[in-house]
Amino acid sequence: MTRPDLDAPAAGGLDDLYDVGRLAARLGVGPSTVRAWLSRRVAWLPAPDGRLNGGAVWRASTLDGIESRRAPGRPGRPPLVRASGPAPVEAAVPVP
Repeated sequence: MTRPDLDAPAAGGLDDLYDVGRLAARLGVGPSTVRAWLSRRVAWLPAPDGRLNGGAVWRASTLDGIESRRAPGRPGRPPLVRASGPAPVEAAVPVP
């Protein structure tokens, strides 16, 4: 005899948690990248909801829509924008 209330995963149970590895897989990056984002405190990544075995964990509800909040490209300094046109020519320096 089975009891449906015991066989079904509990709402808010462990299936609801994301660790660094699971979040990295969801975002298509490596776990070290997620850890770097955590240490840099990027604005779009919410603070972990807790720690489990020393690692950060988030509830699935905390991460709802994280793909759309994530800034495209690399977080950090924007690339240097150069003016269009030919590259500047350096003058030859005579060597004595």
